[in-house]
Amino acid sequence: MDEVELSYQPALTAATQARTEVTERLASRLGASTLEDVRLLVTELITNALRHGKLTPGDRVSLKASVDDGVVRIEVRDPGNNGDIALREPGPRGGGYGLYLVERLAKRWGVDRRDGTVVWCELAPAAGR
Repeated sequence: MDEVELSYQPALTAATQARTEVTERLASRLGASTLEDVRLLVTELITNALRHGKLTPGDRVSLKASVDDGVVRIEVRDPGNNGDIALREPGPRGGGYGLYLVERLAKRWGVDRRDGTVVWCELAPAAGR
């Protein structure tokens, strides 16, 4: 199993940093299409945590990405447990694409709020575009 664990301060650059680091660490294990889906989902989940996690100064957003037995699993955690998590149709002015894309690209996904909020998803290498 290949696993990446990263942690970020809630800054505008966090999603870009996460996408870049996941790409560098998992590129040799995934096909181009699956890697693009992983990059997109990492970006969307980190962005959602930053926008909706009701983070306070000193909080961190963490990412875990793993490849095991042909399944890619992505987990994004923030310390809050009261932010909104709702699948909604993307709007004409933007927004709403995060969980919409997770729903479309992942074979399964969910939310765990036992210790902060973890939004996770799993992809099979043949899944996606």
